[in-house]
Amino acid sequence: MSRKHITWAGLAFLGIACLLALLTIVPQRLAHEGSGDLTDSPTQVAGSHKIPEIFVESTHFVGRSEGKKRWEFTADKVMIADGDDWAELEGIKDGIFYDEGEVWMSFSAERARVNIKTDNLNLERVMFQSTSGDSLAADTLTWDKNYDKVVLEGDVCVKQGPDAVLRCVRAEYAPGDNIIEAIGETVLEIEIQDD
Repeated sequence: MSRKHITWAGLAFLGIACLLALLTIVPQRLAHEGSGDLTDSPTQVAGSHKIPEIFVESTHFVGRSEGKKRWEFTADKVMIADGDDWAELEGIKDGIFYDEGEVWMSFSAERARVNIKTDNLNLERVMFQSTSGDSLAADTLTWDKNYDKVVLEGDVCVKQGPDAVLRCVRAEYAPGDNIIEAIGETVLEIEIQDD
């Protein structure tokens, strides 16, 4: 893949880093604004054994840098359990990354877990789509800043335009390198146009 088509993935992960910074600040603010009434909320996620200290529904996040909107998304639910370092987000949708004020890429994820102390990130059923039609999807995306690579696992699918599709069960991406390394069995489908 060309460097041009991989660059969008790097910028996407920079946006996710901004999300991590935001999630470190927002929970502290919400805790100070009287979210204690929500600790007994019956709307907590089924199967969760910890009672949320912070529980917010239908939240819209906007990330700005140097006065410009860089990204935004909505989440159906945001939860942080008492004594837990992980913030959990569900139903991440309508995500947009901006480039020079223009829509550049959209994204969504079924679920996200962000460690507010280490900035580690886990996404489930994630999809990135550029305005040019290129896309990247995976069952899981994990970023551990100590490993310094984004790990994509499950049904990893990278589409470059309508003619090239790469599929694998695991891929790694080092931000800044503009290279996605497919690991294990990999299938590359290329449609050749007849003139």
